[in-house]
Amino acid sequence: MLVTRPQLPAYDPIQLVGQVLSIDNGICTVQCDGANWHCARALSCLVEPQIGDEVLISGPDRDRVFLLAIIARPENTTVTLSVTGDMAIRSEAGAVSVHSARLTHIHSNQAVKLTAPNHEQENDSAIMKIGQMNYLGKKLDAVVGSTDFFSNVIGLMSDSFKSVARLCFRHVKEVDHVRAQTIDYEAEKLTRVHGGYTTLTAQEVMKINGDQIHMS
Repeated sequence: MLVTRPQLPAYDPIQLVGQVLSIDNGICTVQCDGANWHCARALSCLVEPQIGDEVLISGPDRDRVFLLAIIARPENTTVTLSVTGDMAIRSEAGAVSVHSARLTHIHSNQAVKLTAPNHEQENDSAIMKIGQMNYLGKKLDAVVGSTDFFSNVIGLMSDSFKSVARLCFRHVKEVDHVRAQTIDYEAEKLTRVHGGYTTLTAQEVMKINGDQIHMS
């Protein structure tokens, strides 16, 4: 019995090098040897074509021609990697490194999210401009040589607050209010309270005790 094999279609493959004349809605017009070819960018060609690029186009026939690669481009122009839809860069067993000789710019129209078990950042200097910031964590340790805070209003709320310093200087220009159930001040050597007008009052008992009491 004879077995008839299906005949394969006869292809007339196209593979040419030309120059991009125009780009309209993702379709590139490429001039090759005086003829214009209209082709879409292949999915594997991540470099976004520009007018004037020297490109490689290829396909099985005239009706199925794609822009496969950007071969050459005038110097001092930006190279853009672009895709339609979501894009993921993944290393299954290695590291991913991004390096720039000058500036590295990360921009998103909506949000930027970093997720990792550990995060380490090292800079000689840093400037952060944030409209509103919320921090939520279990513990924060900060070691700095000098810290300056400038704010219109600073609010602190805590169950327990502890401050230890060798020297402490506080200057309040107008009014300093302290409200507490119990206030306990103790000095090993000297305690001085001075004002243009000084008032000491007690609702029930006022006690002044000392080996010597001088009033003048």
